[in-house]
Amino acid sequence: MKQASVKERVCRNCKRIVVGDTCDLCGSTNLASTYQGLLIIIKPELSEIAALLNIKKEGYYAVKVK
Repeated sequence: MKQASVKERVCRNCKRIVVGDTCDLCGSTNLASTYQGLLIIIKPELSEIAALLNIKKEGYYAVKVK
C-alpha cells in the first residue's frame, strides 16, 4: 500500500491522483491520502484499460482507494 505524499491525494470519486484540495477532473473535495496501485494513462483514446475504466483524460490514477 502506498501512502500519498503530503501534496498528492486521491479523489474517491474518479480515482485521479491530484495535488491540492479539489480534484481537477470532477471537482470533488472527497479526497484520500492512501491508495494501492498506480495507473498512468498517456493516450486514453488508444488505451483499452482507459476504456474499461471510463477514463477520458490522461493522468495518474489509483487502482484502489482506501
